[in-house]
Amino acid sequence: MMKPISLKIEEDQLKLLEAVSAETHIPKSTLIREGLDFVIRQHREDIVSADLQKEIHALIDEDKDLLKKLAKA
Repeated sequence: MMKPISLKIEEDQLKLLEAVSAETHIPKSTLIREGLDFVIRQHREDIVSADLQKEIHALIDEDKDLLKKLAKA
């Protein structure tokens, strides 16, 4: 069961979140939950596993690509 929460983020973060959401058609709430899952997994790992390293690099590359597309817009 999902529980509602309230949080504050920087204005720039909100703009980027909205842009990524618009570009990917993924709701902002889903992106935030995915980000939370990512951070929780990262902090639970004593040593970053090879699989997690690959996932991190893939996410970073995807973010770079999205930011490049947004910069052109």
